[in-house]
Amino acid sequence: MTRVEDPVRVVLPRTLAVSLAAACTTQMEEHRWSAGNVAAARSVLTGGGAEVLLGALAERLDRGSPSLPGWVLLALPATLGDEELQVAAAGVLAALGRPFFSIRQGDGRLWIGEETSSAKDRASFGGTGAQALHIDAPNVQCVPEYTSLLVLRADPAGGGASLLGDLRAAVARLDEADRAALREPVFFEGQAEGLCGVGAPRMPFPVLEDNEDGQPVWVRWAAKMIRDPRNASRTAVLERFAAALAETTVALTLGRGQLLVVDQRRTAHGRTALGHQQGLADGTRRWIMQAKATFDPAAPAHQTLNAAKAAAGRRNDA
Repeated sequence: MTRVEDPVRVVLPRTLAVSLAAACTTQMEEHRWSAGNVAAARSVLTGGGAEVLLGALAERLDRGSPSLPGWVLLALPATLGDEELQVAAAGVLAALGRPFFSIRQGDGRLWIGEETSSAKDRASFGGTGAQALHIDAPNVQCVPEYTSLLVLRADPAGGGASLLGDLRAAVARLDEADRAALREPVFFEGQAEGLCGVGAPRMPFPVLEDNEDGQPVWVRWAAKMIRDPRNASRTAVLERFAAALAETTVALTLGRGQLLVVDQRRTAHGRTALGHQQGLADGTRRWIMQAKATFDPAAPAHQTLNAAKAAAGRRNDA
């Protein structure tokens, strides 16, 4: 059963958000935020005043601690303009890796998304219906390490809560026979042509992907795999995994200026249906943007984590 949660929001001080927005631009290099922007953002983040932010990113997204959530919710100043919010949020992502888009939209800006529309498929990004738990691009060679959602306008009808499911905890709830079945490279999901920054399509693929040491690397999951006729002979095991994932799921209600960052190796995301949209004028409906980021071990958040672990090791040795 989904649990409604009021999470701790990491507040980005206005001075830091304004500094990021002033130091950086919307400039892109193909599908990636420009190297100059990444460098400028990291200069701001390591110049003082961002210690709480970097510590929170390091703590909540530490891949070495399975008990940590694998996602973090940040609150940027809601009074900033839409473009300022997007630039500042990109600066936050640069603390983890290099921001990029995998789907080109419009003029090729980093953040994709537009106002919710009933003309779109209800379950799609920007649609009005529920969106089942998934990771972005499970069917490619290089799954995006991080995905993020930036709220420019919440649903005025009160719906559209974000859903987060713990992939590793769900795997642990399965028996070994189901885990073995999900490790077989026989699963399909949608299409993956024309994407940027994620390598070639990979289908079929295993849902559970381990490294050479047998440690889990990816849980390549999208709930719509259950309805894909190419997976018809394996529907039962997919349904059992979906049920296990549902037992780990929390729901968050996000407001303007809030940035949800998700480690896709740990967490699946989705949303509840929006509220009734009848009578809502254009320019008032929900508007959420999305961007992705690579994992860069040299990025400030990871360096902060490494420094903290080194300091802890020295204390233990003392």
